[in-house]
Amino acid sequence: MIDISIIVPHYNSTSSLKKLLHSIPVKKNIEVIVVDDRSTENFEEFIRMSKQKEFKHVTFMNNKSSKKGAGVCRNIGLSKSTGKWILFADADDFFVENFYEYISEYFNTNYDVIFFTPTSLEIDTGYESDRHIRYEELLLNYTNSKNIKDETYLRYQFYVPWSKLISRQLIMDNEVYFDEVLASNDVMFSTKIGYYMKNFTVCKEKIYCVTRGSGTLTTNADIDVFDSRMDVHIRYCEFLKQNLDTKKYKILRPHGIGILFNAFKLKLGFSKIISIIFYLKQRKIAIFDIRFLNPLYIVRRLRYHNKNHKRKSRYIIIGS
Repeated sequence: MIDISIIVPHYNSTSSLKKLLHSIPVKKNIEVIVVDDRSTENFEEFIRMSKQKEFKHVTFMNNKSSKKGAGVCRNIGLSKSTGKWILFADADDFFVENFYEYISEYFNTNYDVIFFTPTSLEIDTGYESDRHIRYEELLLNYTNSKNIKDETYLRYQFYVPWSKLISRQLIMDNEVYFDEVLASNDVMFSTKIGYYMKNFTVCKEKIYCVTRGSGTLTTNADIDVFDSRMDVHIRYCEFLKQNLDTKKYKILRPHGIGILFNAFKLKLGFSKIISIIFYLKQRKIAIFDIRFLNPLYIVRRLRYHNKNHKRKSRYIIIGS
């Protein structure tokens, strides 16, 4: 019996993929599925060598569809998976030591989702990164309060698919799949999982480390990437409006301010910004948030965004 399927999308990162695969114990109840997104490196040679040596237990697949992207690869992995539980990982990350002991405690439970505390690492320096902090805070706030506000944030703002054990039955029963888009493929998947899950818990133990190294982020300056992220965010806002009650919707107060901020930051031009405003109005996405009447709130948000942008700038490579 397969207890858990670990699904990994991959593109041109075989060295880090090896580290990830080495962090997963070889057990009969663990199914590991790697889906390659048409790498330009010789991935077939990597598979051949892996099957002869240390990764005989891994199922390697290729994305042969008409689309590219991590979302496509994750969907292919889901279609192949047979485990009771699903765990997602990215090829440039890894699982922490003893993670299997922590997750195996939940294999025979009836939870829909188990959230685990993530951690992160700067590859260049070896120091802890801050990529995980946003999600760690969501878990910590919910654990400390367990009120409707922090539960709503946890359900609908834990955008990433990693660091949580998800019931395969929950995914299949509700037909939850990843968007096969250029960017932000995981937002709607995570949002729908948050919406459909009934029985969930939060574990303080750390099982997953997300990494960041020089050149691992691609800038949003590519207009196609920007448009993809914008369309996903609009569908995110629309989903919340259609499915949440008034109280929960007001807690989140989804809007399009972030889209406009990024458009200005990326210098997309006056005509593009005007078209974005009209598009947001057409889709009935709020452009104004009442919190912006508070000068202190505006200052805090600007400081946050500017600090965030400066911190990430040294890791960005310009997309074509």
